[in-house]
Amino acid sequence: MRRRDALAAGGTIVGTLSVLPTVLTGGCLDFETLRREDAWRELVVDPPAGIYVPPKIDAMLEYGSKTESGLDITLSAMRPHSFWTVAGTERARADLRSHHTLHLMAAVRDAESGVAVPTAVTTRIEHADSGDGTDSSDATDTANTAADTVDQRTLWPMLSQRMGVHYGDNVSLPGEGTYEATVRVDPPTAYLADEFADRLDQPVTTTIEFEYDPTAIDALERTLLDDGEGRGERGALESMGHAPEPVSPTSSAVAHSATGDDIVVTLGRVDGSDGAQGDSAAAADTQLTIGVRTRYNRYPVPFAGLSVESVSDGDGQHTAEAYEAIDPDRGHHYRAEFEAGVLESADELAVTLDVPPQVALHEGYETAFGAERVVLPASLPEL
Repeated sequence: MRRRDALAAGGTIVGTLSVLPTVLTGGCLDFETLRREDAWRELVVDPPAGIYVPPKIDAMLEYGSKTESGLDITLSAMRPHSFWTVAGTERARADLRSHHTLHLMAAVRDAESGVAVPTAVTTRIEHADSGDGTDSSDATDTANTAADTVDQRTLWPMLSQRMGVHYGDNVSLPGEGTYEATVRVDPPTAYLADEFADRLDQPVTTTIEFEYDPTAIDALERTLLDDGEGRGERGALESMGHAPEPVSPTSSAVAHSATGDDIVVTLGRVDGSDGAQGDSAAAADTQLTIGVRTRYNRYPVPFAGLSVESVSDGDGQHTAEAYEAIDPDRGHHYRAEFEAGVLESADELAVTLDVPPQVALHEGYETAFGAERVVLPASLPEL
């Protein structure tokens, strides 16, 4: 039996005998699904450690999109389903519950560059006819708005094989009808370089009206994969075709690239004038840029803990903690700073994923992103 990390929320599946209780008490399948002859095809009982092909492909329904203050914000939905949350190195399964009516998702990208924005996203959903369309600070109106709100939450930052980086959660809507979602996008905590320093430094709020029809959610296509189609094996589903990040391992911004178990790491450097974090620019003559992407679809891997070690003749010399950054040319990446001369004696740089990405993981990613070390040449281009 292949190794699988224990998941703390009662969602561990280690063999056929443990599958049935999980399914009957809030897993991805319900009693109606169990009546079908192909019900067990919706499970991978013992997935490999690392990224693997999930057993099914679910279609998505787009509710609407708005461009607000330079951000493209898209709201969509699919059938509710289980996913895995990550806190530090611990993972817990967030199970599907009977009251969940849909899985709500928001995608946030910079409108000009297409870069996915790592941030915090909150939603408030209310009936579209709950207000009179006027703004007021009156306490009565505020109370009425609160009473009309049917759902309010901070969405989980998420990573899925079909959609990449997005924000989502299972939610419960009271019934068919027209709803209005107020979406707030906070400024990223990542370092904002170049034009992003002025473009993404303020919160953005927009509203998207949508029609919720439970029969439309139920009718969304679900494609079950057979063993011959890779289900349960190392690999990943194809992307839904969202705009790619602007940087790839063949980009001129990249000096070296190397592939680990679950990630592809790229290495480059940036001029100090591009901005070091805090006041460290004065002491750091060399700033490294480290791109971390998923192995198969090359999605950004945000909110992770990363360190970079200079290595000489196989011995570690100096270690720098990396911090997140985004800019229009490199997209999401990490940066690490070294004082002058430190890298001159190094022949390799070892990038270590110390803490997995602090994002909720869709099926196929829940056993991925363990601690791993990727080694690259230390030679860097002149600027």
